[in-house]
Amino acid sequence: MNAAYRKHGEKSAPGSRPSVAQRLRTHLRRGREAEEGVASIEFALLFPFMIILMLGSVEVFLMSMASRKMTRVTNTVGDLITQSKGTLTKSTIESYYKAAKHIMGKFPTSNLALSVYTFKMDTRTRQPKLDWKHHLGGYQCKSSAPSLTADQINSMRDGNDLVLTYGCYKYSVRIGRIVFGNMQLKMEDEISLRPRQRMRVPCSDCS
Repeated sequence: MNAAYRKHGEKSAPGSRPSVAQRLRTHLRRGREAEEGVASIEFALLFPFMIILMLGSVEVFLMSMASRKMTRVTNTVGDLITQSKGTLTKSTIESYYKAAKHIMGKFPTSNLALSVYTFKMDTRTRQPKLDWKHHLGGYQCKSSAPSLTADQINSMRDGNDLVLTYGCYKYSVRIGRIVFGNMQLKMEDEISLRPRQRMRVPCSDCS
């Protein structure tokens, strides 16, 4: 059979020039191999950044969860104090704290601390002054009494006390420790509440 009538895809005889179709297939095959090589290099370059992004996303989620739980603990302890019908003691406040710590779940509570400051209205000067304070947890969350804002002072206009509860949590990186090391972030929150049952919330043995 004449070479002009060879079937498409049939190999050329030795010594003959490759057909246009054969040359095209060769170029396409080489192009695919080159693209696969480039894709492998790109993946090798991007993989570390993908890992960092994934671990960072997980850490952000865990930090957000820890912050919400710390806020719930702070609010719970403050709320229990303001619902007290009798005179508080350090022991009673500690029991509120121990019960509320269960809210943290699997997050370590050794990094959790609360500071409670209760203000009363001075009948002579009509200005708020610190009545008592108490610190809870493994460290002192807030070392000095805060200055009340105008809104907080206004909330004492009826002569009632005001309970300020500060929550602090030292969050240590968990999932991404291999990448971020032993990085630690401090979270803080503040809850101010009026007494629920009566005007005053005294504490007999608080400083």
